[in-house]
Amino acid sequence: MESAGLSEILAEWTDFDVAGYRLCKFLGVIPPERSFGSMKGHFWIDGFPLGIMVDEILESMVKAGVLQKNDDPQYRWNPVQPDPDEPLDQEPLPPLR
Repeated sequence: MESAGLSEILAEWTDFDVAGYRLCKFLGVIPPERSFGSMKGHFWIDGFPLGIMVDEILESMVKAGVLQKNDDPQYRWNPVQPDPDEPLDQEPLPPLR
């Protein structure tokens, strides 16, 4: 059985904590047996490294044009594929350390 790609997993507007959970599951960061309810606090409470990581990844994906973000905040896959050769028209991301 082929698993869904991230574009399918985040196809619809999704609350930030659910989007983070789905992203982590997709990346294999969260074990398959861990439910959303058991992980939700990691995305809401300051100081959890997993929540910080996910927030940075989601925001980087928005800046790159891969995801869209609304005011709720919710995320979804951008239905218009960004041009990977087009430079950012906003503040660049900080360099990786």
